[in-house]
Amino acid sequence: MSRNERSGARTSVQLVLGRSARATAALVLFAALGCSGDSGPQTTNDSMSDSDPSETASTGEDASTTGEPVSTTEGGGKEDMGSVGGAMCSLLKQDCNDGEKCVPFNENGGIFPDGVKCVPEVPNADDIGAECVVMGGFGAGEDSCAAGSICLDLDDDGFATCIEFCQGETPEQAFCNDPDYTCVELFEPIVPVCFRKCDPLVQDCPDGEGCFMDAPMLGAEGFVCMPLVENLSSGGGVYGEGCIAMSNCAPGNSCVFAENVPGCQGVYCCTPWCDLSKPDPCPEFEETMSCIPWYPQGEAPPNYENVGICGILP
Repeated sequence: MSRNERSGARTSVQLVLGRSARATAALVLFAALGCSGDSGPQTTNDSMSDSDPSETASTGEDASTTGEPVSTTEGGGKEDMGSVGGAMCSLLKQDCNDGEKCVPFNENGGIFPDGVKCVPEVPNADDIGAECVVMGGFGAGEDSCAAGSICLDLDDDGFATCIEFCQGETPEQAFCNDPDYTCVELFEPIVPVCFRKCDPLVQDCPDGEGCFMDAPMLGAEGFVCMPLVENLSSGGGVYGEGCIAMSNCAPGNSCVFAENVPGCQGVYCCTPWCDLSKPDPCPEFEETMSCIPWYPQGEAPPNYENVGICGILP
């Protein structure tokens, strides 16, 4: 089916990131689409004060219900999408009957998944990586992708690409078969999907995607290619542009709290990644900014030692 045959209402979903409590402290997640890497640090419910720079925090907000923060606490475990809603199947195990697939959906007709169900796999289903169609809107849970994958139409515009679900017995054990991919958790409760690893300083992702962190916190262990949510940003997602989603910013930028971006008029704004091994480009955008290390000294994974982001520390 061609893109001209695809349609759907555009809505606001995706990731929002936030403030530094120190040069390499936590970011805060605030939208209905949460995300954290399979190998990343556990999250805690924290006030984001500067009192203890060793702590990190992540807070989600379920915009599909009350809008009140929904936190995950270290040691409490992750809520498996297979344990909520109809709980008919497991996204990780894909344990539906032959000819069916396990998919996330919203029980009340909304866009943000809050349960799982088994649905028939369409004839001649689209393979992983192929363009796909969502039937009835993203939250309906039915699409043209083969079992074990989802048509990840994050901005609900009617077309996207089939993305593979992670595998495993539990969310804590989720993995991707391809070592070049990372298991990333979307939404709350989680929808585990596999995204390709990337370098934020190179932006080595396909057209229509950008390289963003694999967990909603500064110092996240890695970076992955994620589909851009372009329709949420009127100015193209460049420096100083307001944003409400991590991949709402243009490739080479990330969405952070306004207090880190001088002159930001919204709650969040886009700001560029920067290379710590090169002359600081950040004052070119605003003289008070500098290239802030993404990782604490000595804690960067191999090949990510030079990753920084332009900003100021409040």
